[in-house]
Amino acid sequence: MYDAPVSLFHPSASVVSSHTDPETDGRFLSQAQCRALVDRILTFTGGGGRTYVGIDSAWTDNLRWGRNVIATGGDTQRSNVSVNREIRHAWGTASTNALTDDALRRCVGHAEALVLLNPEDPDDYPDPPREIHPHTHPTLWFDRTVTPDEAGRASVVLQMIAPAAAANVQSAGFFEVGAHARSVVTSEGLTRYYPYTTAQCSLTVRDLAAHGSGWAGVDWNDVARIDTVQLAAIALDKCQRSRNPVAVEPGRFTVILEPQAVCDLVSPLIAYALDRSAAERGIGPFADLARPGYSRIGMRVVDPRLTVGADPMDPECGFVPFDDGGEPYLAVNWIEHGVLRALSYDRGYGLTQLGIDAALPNAGAFRLSGGTSTIEEMIASTTRGLLVTRLNTPRVLDIQSFLMSGTTRDGLWLIERGAITKSVKNMRFTESPMFVLNNIETLGRPQRVFRPYAPTVVPPILARDFSFTGLVDAV
Repeated sequence: MYDAPVSLFHPSASVVSSHTDPETDGRFLSQAQCRALVDRILTFTGGGGRTYVGIDSAWTDNLRWGRNVIATGGDTQRSNVSVNREIRHAWGTASTNALTDDALRRCVGHAEALVLLNPEDPDDYPDPPREIHPHTHPTLWFDRTVTPDEAGRASVVLQMIAPAAAANVQSAGFFEVGAHARSVVTSEGLTRYYPYTTAQCSLTVRDLAAHGSGWAGVDWNDVARIDTVQLAAIALDKCQRSRNPVAVEPGRFTVILEPQAVCDLVSPLIAYALDRSAAERGIGPFADLARPGYSRIGMRVVDPRLTVGADPMDPECGFVPFDDGGEPYLAVNWIEHGVLRALSYDRGYGLTQLGIDAALPNAGAFRLSGGTSTIEEMIASTTRGLLVTRLNTPRVLDIQSFLMSGTTRDGLWLIERGAITKSVKNMRFTESPMFVLNNIETLGRPQRVFRPYAPTVVPPILARDFSFTGLVDAV
């Protein structure tokens, strides 16, 4: 859907541009400024121990619109500092967005006060000098994403609004670009710094009677990858086709989940369930309940056609190559051909359980493998089912099975005898991604979806026996 777009943002969008020294941008803290900030923080610490300082500095420029009118716009600059103090394996963390000496001193004081409230555990894990592992260097900075051009961005938004206005429906949305830097510096000598750009655009189109709603969105590091014309067309089309929905009795349906719906369903599983220590304590869907103290690593957990992985160097799904503690992200397949191959762990687990001074952190970003089928082909092969645009506010009800509940949103259609026959009122689902990923009939081509700061590439999925448990009287 979003491959090889024609961008409105730059006349030479086919030429990839990477700044040779984005630290000179001036809209966020440079590496030297981060280092100087940490040196100030260290002067306020006392009582020995270790200090870890994380800094996220950013400039963003955004436009927001509603009822076919640009409502707000502007840019912001912000820097957030997180101070972690460790004394005899007791931890305390505090953060601030004020960079004065007084504010930093209070932040350190709060962190050290929290240390006193946490138990000391000298047997937690050994205390050798920390080995500093290198990280990869994905291309995440694009000059054209953050080139000052307020008038150009406003023109793009007006072109996105125009089709909805011409169709006598209402468009609302948000478009933002940003320049960021993430830095991690420790008292042990670890220094990490990475600049990157972001761009995100999403919009909703609704008819005046509020009976039809369509949505589209995507995010990239490179603004030229966002096809705003196509996003506006998708949202308008969904709005017009979702008018006058009918009620359908809830139950188990064959469903076609568009890529955004797949992301909405699977991303909580990736974000919260891939923890090795928790699994070995019997918590979550990857715990081996038949063998207390073990995870399900090496066992088949989903459809054998599926591989779930993350790689900061992925050209379509790259991300900042280290976590908030400075641990480098590694290329990893969590699930390979349906078999659970790895679960994330911290450095303490690596030292005590695996005998290595390393961690396997989880960035939350992921790529889910797919197939070659189109959504149109999936519809044609479905005797009776539902086409789902996206899922709203999924909440985990049971951590062991990862059963979740939420609602459909912005377009739900009934499929009968290989064709869409009518728009359907939104419904509540109560379902587990583990169940869905084991009931797949057909997979489509993976594509980037809307999930800012945690890049995600997933395919559309045709699955059987998806559980809808109630009607929702909302658009």
